[in-house]
Amino acid sequence: MTTHVKPPHLESSAPASTEPKSPASKLVTRIGRTYRFESAHHLPLLPDSHKCKNVHGHNYRVEVVISGALDARGFVMDFAEIDAEILPLIRKVDHRLLNEVEGLENPTAEVIATWFLQRITGCESVRVYENDDCWAEVKIS
Repeated sequence: MTTHVKPPHLESSAPASTEPKSPASKLVTRIGRTYRFESAHHLPLLPDSHKCKNVHGHNYRVEVVISGALDARGFVMDFAEIDAEILPLIRKVDHRLLNEVEGLENPTAEVIATWFLQRITGCESVRVYENDDCWAEVKIS
């Protein structure tokens, strides 16, 4: 019969702790959701020679990140609750000339991201894609 002996550095009389390693440690949970909308816009503050001064459109993608402590259900926020808050905003901008939406008179991707962030409870960051390659992100620091 073989007897296995733990090396001294693995011996412990106390069980492993599941508590954070220090009182200052705290968990932050982040969740994200992606939305899409199609809209036209023009950027009125650009010189006449810039192509984006003219009306044009994008298939926008908006990525929203919400962070916080888990609630009694184990959620930062239920995705259905996020939808209830964000889908009305999407309806305000989908298939619209963004320049006509209050707060989006100069609808750069940066301004659009800020517009969403300011209207979403618990939102940590918003990233707005104008296409697959170009995006702007705004986050709370």
